Amino acid sequence: MRADRPLAEITIPRDYYAKFRDSEWDPDLRAIAIMPEFLAQTIGGKQWQAAVALPPPTFPVTAKMIDEVLVLAVAERPEALGEIVEENQNFQLRWLQLLNISATSHPQTFLLMKIMARVGEFAMVQLKLQYPNPAGAAPPPYWYQPRPSQVCPTLYPPVQVPGHPAYPAGHALIGTLTSECLADLLPQYAEALRALAARVGMNRVIAGLHYREDIDAGARAAIVIRRFLIACPFYAATFALAQKEWQ
Repeated sequence: MRADRPLAEITIPRDYYAKFRDSEWDPDLRAIAIMPEFLAQTIGGKQWQAAVALPPPTFPVTAKMIDEVLVLAVAERPEALGEIVEENQNFQLRWLQLLNISATSHPQTFLLMKIMARVGEFAMVQLKLQYPNPAGAAPPPYWYQPRPSQVCPTLYPPVQVPGHPAYPAGHALIGTLTSECLADLLPQYAEALRALAARVGMNRVIAGLHYREDIDAGARAAIVIRRFLIACPFYAATFALAQKEWQ
C-alpha cells in the first residue's frame, strides 16, 4: 500500500459474513489431518509399523552392492540425469504429468496425493529410525545405514545427498504408495503408474543415493501401508470426491 496513494481510504463494501472455504486450504497442510486416523488403524491386531516388518539392511555394505551402483552411474546416469534432477526437487510432478492434471483442474485428486505423501514421509522416517546400529554393528551412539557415497565417495551423486539414512528408500516408498492408491482411483492407469514408481525408485540408485535393497524395502513397505491408509475416514471421503472429478 503506497503511503501517497492509500487505497484504504476508499470506501468499499465489507463482507462481515465472509467464509474461509474448505477448498481454500493449503493441500500440504490439510493433508496432515490424516495422521491421527492413520496411527489409530489396526489390521489383524497390528498397527502399520508392526505389519510392515521389514528385514534389517545388509551390514556391512558389500562390494557387490557398491559395484552395482558404480556400474549404473557410468552406464545410465548420463541419460537419466534430467529425470534425477527433476525428481529430486518435487517428484510428485511426475505423477501429475502422467495424469495430465494440476491442483486446479483436479483439487481432490491433488489433495489425495498430498495425503499419500504426508503418510509416506512419516512412515519413511519411522522406518529409518527403526534400524539403528544394524545387526553386527557396534553399540550406541546410534548410527544408521550409510549412503553409498559415504562408502564410496567417488560415486559423486549429482544432487544433494539427503539428510537421512539410506534404508528404506523414501522415494520408492512414497512413489509406490502414490501409484498403488492412484491405481485404485484410475485402474486404466495402473500399469503406467507402477512403471513410473519403479523408474523413480531406480533413478535414486542410478544417482548413487541408494542401494537396490533400499528401493525394494521402500516399495514393500508401501504395499502394506496402503491397506492402513485406505481404511482412514478422511482418505475414504477424499477418495470419493476425487472419483467424481474423473467421471
